[in-house]
Amino acid sequence: MSKLPLVLVLGLSAMSARADFVYHQGFETCWSTAITKADFLARLRNQVDGRTACLPPQSGSQSGISYTICNVPDGCGSGVHGCPLSVQSQPFSGDFVAGHFSAPGSTANINVPLTTTLGNCTVSITGVTLSTTLDYLMRTDGIDGVFAEDLQMPVVDITSYSTGNNCNPIIGALIASYIPQAIGDAEANAAAAIEPGLRADTVGQSVCPLTP
Repeated sequence: MSKLPLVLVLGLSAMSARADFVYHQGFETCWSTAITKADFLARLRNQVDGRTACLPPQSGSQSGISYTICNVPDGCGSGVHGCPLSVQSQPFSGDFVAGHFSAPGSTANINVPLTTTLGNCTVSITGVTLSTTLDYLMRTDGIDGVFAEDLQMPVVDITSYSTGNNCNPIIGALIASYIPQAIGDAEANAAAAIEPGLRADTVGQSVCPLTP
């Protein structure tokens, strides 16, 4: 039996790996399984709104004060210790050709318990507003559509917040040093929490028509 030329074999393999996308290219205005722009934007919001992230526990010592932060048993569910962080999102908007989408949002109040050698207390992070930015690799699909080929890691930016606490004033410096870290952790963990659902529900989707 004759063997296929290597170049042909490689070419067929590449076509098979990207069959879904290749089959979409043609003279139809929209691929038959395409979803609308409104549906795609709704999927973005549905995968972000109500998603729960987690601030992990942290222990250490500062100025002779030993502390543990966010050591809440099962605080994040499934036996995971930490402080839960619930994300809310407003509707998304964006550029389907460039693949850039964003939405304003917020979080529920974040209560951070502290256990220290000077007593126990709670730090509250309230009035949190944020923005979520999503960047997709979009390919032309049909005549008036795009294909969401890939998704970069989402970016969550906390833009404003307020803090308060009922702690011993002596540990004020500890709290002040922890808050920026907590905000950074909240942004990173929120992004990680929303990425799998977004990838599963939107990557591989065709969106059409783009006009009007």
